Amino acid sequence: MMGDLAIRDLIYFDFNKAASIWSQFEGGLRERISVTEDKAKDHIAGARLGIPNIVEAKLGAEYTDSTSVMESKLPHHDLLNRIEEQLSQLGLVVNLGEQVDSTESSPETIRAIIGNKPYLLAGGWSVIEDYRRIRSITGEFNKLLKYISQCNLEAIKQSPEYAKIQRHVEEVRQQIKQIMDKNQKSNAKAQVQSLESELKQMMTPQLSSVDQWLLDGIQLWINTFMPNRINFRIYPFESCPSFQVICNLKRECFVDQDLEHLLYGYGNRPNVPMAVFGLITSIPAETGHHFDPMTEFQSNTILSEKISFEKAFRQVFGAMDELEDWMRYSRYPNVTVHPIAVFRQFQGFKEIEGAG
Repeated sequence: MMGDLAIRDLIYFDFNKAASIWSQFEGGLRERISVTEDKAKDHIAGARLGIPNIVEAKLGAEYTDSTSVMESKLPHHDLLNRIEEQLSQLGLVVNLGEQVDSTESSPETIRAIIGNKPYLLAGGWSVIEDYRRIRSITGEFNKLLKYISQCNLEAIKQSPEYAKIQRHVEEVRQQIKQIMDKNQKSNAKAQVQSLESELKQMMTPQLSSVDQWLLDGIQLWINTFMPNRINFRIYPFESCPSFQVICNLKRECFVDQDLEHLLYGYGNRPNVPMAVFGLITSIPAETGHHFDPMTEFQSNTILSEKISFEKAFRQVFGAMDELEDWMRYSRYPNVTVHPIAVFRQFQGFKEIEGAG
């Protein structure tokens, strides 16, 4: 008999968050996972992984590099599967792929099904927004445009069309030397000017630089509010693009530490479905915040000097919060999650032993 087998390409995993959840099911981890670092060559390093019911084995690894770090990557998939299973059994997880029709177009319906569930599993089309990468590109943007434009100009110079016009210009110039009639010579000179204008038009850069004040402003905004942020967006329903699951990915939690390698493989807009499992941290209401922390000052019109000072400073924080909210993208009808795992899932089949 054949049964479903789910295989995941685990891209991102917040191990500390996952271990914290699992320890609550097991009454605490019996041992902390050790990390061994060694500078020697041809050394065998061991690390004891003490996650109950997952793996308790002595790992050995030969390595010849000058530096080697044995990390707790082997149990990641198993740990993810187990905490997802345990949380689902407690009714704490909403699986959008299973609990919402794939053609759903109403964000209100989707949010109603999510309800008060704290954990969410969602898959679909996705976008990766690495703001450190954007900041880096912005700093060299005009230089890149100039280089691309120069490459285009050099390619035009080598083109048959450009060479043909240039030869024609030289031919007409030679003919002008032999022409005695003033009118004919004037017409020939006008023809040369027309051809040279055509060459000049071909050599006009097609890309124009961006005003430096704009590039500086983009870098300032990123440096102030999101210097290290990696936004990850999931669009679970094609019929409802306004509903998105948004999260911030921590660089140290990528399974492959070379983020450049990941972006090369999947791209900033992966053309294969991705999925995220995490803790819901924000479900913005359509009307804004439910509670205003400054309400305490509204009914009290006579304030002491100390309280007035506190109020003024808290109003400054409130104004800064409003500015920062522009870049959080936590708005209705989006849902924000603290991601535990990001992965690509494959569905296959396997033989079920003893069945039949």
